Amino acid sequence: MRNERIVSLGTNSLIYHKQGCRYVLRIKRKNRMHLSKQAAEDMGYRLCKCCNSMNHHYATERKSLALYREKKLEFNYIEGSLFVKSEVGCWKLVYVRREDKIAIYHRSRTDKPLDFTQPQYEIYHRQKDKMYASGIASALHYIYEHDKYRAAVERGEKIMKFSNERYRRRETKVQWRRQCRRIDSLFKTLEEENPEYKKLSFC
Repeated sequence: MRNERIVSLGTNSLIYHKQGCRYVLRIKRKNRMHLSKQAAEDMGYRLCKCCNSMNHHYATERKSLALYREKKLEFNYIEGSLFVKSEVGCWKLVYVRREDKIAIYHRSRTDKPLDFTQPQYEIYHRQKDKMYASGIASALHYIYEHDKYRAAVERGEKIMKFSNERYRRRETKVQWRRQCRRIDSLFKTLEEENPEYKKLSFC
């Protein structure tokens, strides 16, 4: 399992490894012990420097990248940061060693067209409702659902299914504002055609 950690029973080194770490191959199978991250840390083990990196996640989560390429996400891996481009947005994923997590950044709003050949020069901000992900797969799931919702709203589509409660609440507000605009437009048209109707307005 991806969440399991591996330690070696044949050495005094108090280091644990993530699944897929190249140093795990040097540990004899009989000396490999699988346990949770919390259990390893409770026993005094610390994370291997090799797999405590974005390079490790990028190398071991290729299947997730391939899956989301099929869903029309684009990727650009530059100097340890993974940049992700969707239909409506651009994102930056940065590994934070002290947290053992991936920080999620969203491209700030701008009228300037995106140059995805050099996305590292764009301005990004932290995504407040999803600041960290445990891995690339988790981050891509969030990005895909987030931007799929945004794209649907921009197209004027009514969202029937929601990936989480946050998007359901947001869609309720969007629909309410849409109805208010329709009512305002209707009253404006009526008042333009019948100026006397303005006398009946109390607001």
